[in-house]
Amino acid sequence: MLEETLKEQLRNIFAGLEAKYTFDITVSSLYENRKELLELLQDVADCSDHIGLQIKEGEGLAFVLLKNGEDTGIRFRGIPNGHEFTSLLMAILNSDGKGKNIPDKGICERIAALNGPIHLTTYVSLTCTNCPDVVQALNVMAILNPAIRHEMVDGALYQTEVEERKIQGVPSVFADGQLIHVGRGELGELLEKLEKKYGRRAEAEAGKMWNYDVVVVGGGPAGASAAIYSARKGLKVAVVAERIG
Repeated sequence: MLEETLKEQLRNIFAGLEAKYTFDITVSSLYENRKELLELLQDVADCSDHIGLQIKEGEGLAFVLLKNGEDTGIRFRGIPNGHEFTSLLMAILNSDGKGKNIPDKGICERIAALNGPIHLTTYVSLTCTNCPDVVQALNVMAILNPAIRHEMVDGALYQTEVEERKIQGVPSVFADGQLIHVGRGELGELLEKLEKKYGRRAEAEAGKMWNYDVVVVGGGPAGASAAIYSARKGLKVAVVAERIG
């Protein structure tokens, strides 16, 4: 299914993997796309000795990413090709600590402090260019907080659900069944919404001290410029703003 050139790139990308990863697949023989999913995941697994797969018969067309036999909290319901192929690769790399989009320490601590359990579901279209950013951001949250579970759902394969939930656009993010976000989104924006809905553990904030050389109030053009130039000088910078831009 994957071209040999792409497989060679994946071999290089996965060369540094340390943990063992397993695609824990549940598929129904009733799905015409069953073969496509199995071929895609087998091709990916063939690119590294650290990746394998296990298959069992069941409802739907889905798989969970396991790390050393443990659930990472990341689940794909559908076939992660198209724009979502990158989300599959980043799920593995980020779980191994080798991804490029792991946030800074402060954001990681905020994610880890979210009250759980939290079950997130993101409905996507494989042709959507904004969907991978949201899927990857929420996958990162699942990796950093064991109380969070995130599931990507290909809306084209689950039309009944899409109609029942009256989904009008993608990506659409549901938190424990409640719609909390639609459309383009970044990790910071999604994190704020989850903090408002679920709150953070009080002990995570107790005794915490934040030390900065510069604190910029406001995230408009002037504030962003001030933060960038201060950071370039090697200063530790914080920006206090409702949003950047």
